[in-house]
Amino acid sequence: MIRAALRTGLFSLALALWATAGLAASFKATVEKPPTDQGDTFELVLSVIGRDSLEPPNIAPLNKDFEILDRGKRSRMESLNGRMVEVNEWVLTLAPKRAGHLVIPALTLGSETSAPIEMNVAPGSTAEPPDDGPIALSVDVLGTPPFYLQSEIPVVVRMYDRVGALEASADQPAADGATFTPDGALKRFSRIYGRQRYRVVELRYIMRPQRTGTIQISSVALRASIPTSPPGAQEQARALGRPAMPWLGGGFDSGRKVTVFANPVEVTILPRPTGVTGWFLPARAVRLKETWSSPPAKAKVGVALTRTLRLEVQGASPAQLPPLKPAETDGVRQYADEEHPEAAQVGGAPGAIAEVHISVVPTRAGSITLPAITVPWWNITTNRAETAQLPPVTLQVAGAADHAGITPPPAPAAKSAPKPQATPADDDAPLPWRDIAAIALVVVIIASFLLFSGRRAGRRASALPQPPERPVVAPPARPGRPTPPRPAVRRPRVIAPDERAAAGAVEAACKAGHATAAYRAYLDWNRASGPGHAGTASVRTPAMAAALHEVSRHLYAGEGDTWDGRGFRSAFAAERKAALKPTKARTARGLAPLYPKAR
Repeated sequence: MIRAALRTGLFSLALALWATAGLAASFKATVEKPPTDQGDTFELVLSVIGRDSLEPPNIAPLNKDFEILDRGKRSRMESLNGRMVEVNEWVLTLAPKRAGHLVIPALTLGSETSAPIEMNVAPGSTAEPPDDGPIALSVDVLGTPPFYLQSEIPVVVRMYDRVGALEASADQPAADGATFTPDGALKRFSRIYGRQRYRVVELRYIMRPQRTGTIQISSVALRASIPTSPPGAQEQARALGRPAMPWLGGGFDSGRKVTVFANPVEVTILPRPTGVTGWFLPARAVRLKETWSSPPAKAKVGVALTRTLRLEVQGASPAQLPPLKPAETDGVRQYADEEHPEAAQVGGAPGAIAEVHISVVPTRAGSITLPAITVPWWNITTNRAETAQLPPVTLQVAGAADHAGITPPPAPAAKSAPKPQATPADDDAPLPWRDIAAIALVVVIIASFLLFSGRRAGRRASALPQPPERPVVAPPARPGRPTPPRPAVRRPRVIAPDERAAAGAVEAACKAGHATAAYRAYLDWNRASGPGHAGTASVRTPAMAAALHEVSRHLYAGEGDTWDGRGFRSAFAAERKAALKPTKARTARGLAPLYPKAR
């Protein structure tokens, strides 16, 4: 009993330490669709991962530079490190109180603190009702001119309601020479203008101009039903903290139908500047960065290196970013994955980022130079052409252990130096000491638990008496029917491999340099990773296909040299990450009504 309780406690402690190491810094703050100018609203999401909190975060520091218009909470499930965890989020709708450099301060949730977020808010007209009527409508163009052809211009339609409309719906903006697409879900919040409290409904669109010159967004109509109660009755009800009372005017169906119009808006679209050819990228700032999974100076023939290119553009939309494609180079094979540009804060201002991962596999030894990567763009602040550039990269490629099918380097005159041994720093960045200690303790506890359980099970098995073998008696034959012969060979029950155990076997074989064990463990993992996968025909990434090709040549070439599994391990990590990505299903999007119909 005591030993069983001790095993249970040790196992629970190991799981707790593992969860603590994986969910460190679980409280964070992110901004969804940052504001383009002072009159724009945005959402701040405060999320906690792996748990829930009955006490909400302390949001009082936000009142200095932002007006809190609305707040809510939501929950969802998310895949983290191969397992599903709960994510709880507090969603705040904020409006900047002023233009300039603003900072969302560090917010606290219990003992945890989020990182501050900096942003630059451009001057703009403050969103206010166009008139003092019971219900009003406005159309505003966000962003700072100039606007060029192929730009994505955000447009927001706002309804201001101070009488409690029973129902309302507005037309989609339209213009000759531009298209409009809904952008995001409808937002509702309350806000005070002067001495009146309004319920504000926002619906955003993306305007894409199809020609240059002046484009006029035509007047948008809003059709609503407002209550017909006596003058001042609704205001008195709200002053007393009561809901709207449409029955004061003589029944629930006594709403009065009204139609209001928003003023037309003109947008000037500039043509492409003279002399600019190729991909046109108007922006305020562009930065191009790169990182490598291992130093290019330590490249080897047949071993894949991962090169990550990141493009950060301020003042542009995701659709305007050019593709990041490496140039073909003799001596290397390059496989680029698909880009997914997305809107983000760049330098404290709205912009877009794009990131692409490229598997670089050298095919010969020696010095190989990858050409420079350039991204031309148009600076809309200085009104001139500029270029963001990454310098050329030189790979110093060493010979591989397996030379089959690969152009061999020149034979050295003397005995070649021994191959350098792999070090932990070549594979991954150093972990924090707290994570290392926690992981080491988990490994020790689990190993001790398994060793203790195995020995005890062995002692129990040896102490039990073995049952005597019983003779196999054939069933009696039926009259007129021959006795069916018993099969001479019994087929054992096939046990499907475990995905995590197979992945661990791949890692262990790569670290030990056992090519055969790594290949067999990968096949087990591939069968366990999902239905319909068998062998090498179901690889998901080009890097894994190249790694399987290289290990196959090593296994069947008959060479006696040792095998370096770092490239196979890196490709397997990318393959395992790709297997976790869910398939995105397309869902139909419909235009929701501006205001729900009252019941």
